[in-house]
Amino acid sequence: MKSLHFNRAKKSLCGRTLRRLLGEEKGAVAMEYIVIALLVAAAVVGLVMVFSGNLRNMFAKTNDTLTTNKVSEVKEVADSLGAEKEKLKAQNDIAIQAGDGLGGDFSADHQRAGGSGGGN
Repeated sequence: MKSLHFNRAKKSLCGRTLRRLLGEEKGAVAMEYIVIALLVAAAVVGLVMVFSGNLRNMFAKTNDTLTTNKVSEVKEVADSLGAEKEKLKAQNDIAIQAGDGLGGDFSADHQRAGGSGGGN
């Protein structure tokens, strides 16, 4: 009974005027969702503005720390490998001189060709 009475009121001149001024009820739910979405978007924008500086500083500090550690580690490894290379080069020179003293051909080319490596 109430819905019939309500429908009759909607169709009256006063009801039609009020509906034009206040809008239809059907679109009200969609508008509420739009307002909620706008509030969430505004909150996200506000949070990004507040925390963007802190995040930028945190990532910059992390990047600097990682870069510094990597560069120093690479330099340490390069220095140790350079020293190891010089040490091996000196040992190789000593081995070549010792081989020359024995009278055999200890060159790498001779060993690859199938030589025995010793003075037969």
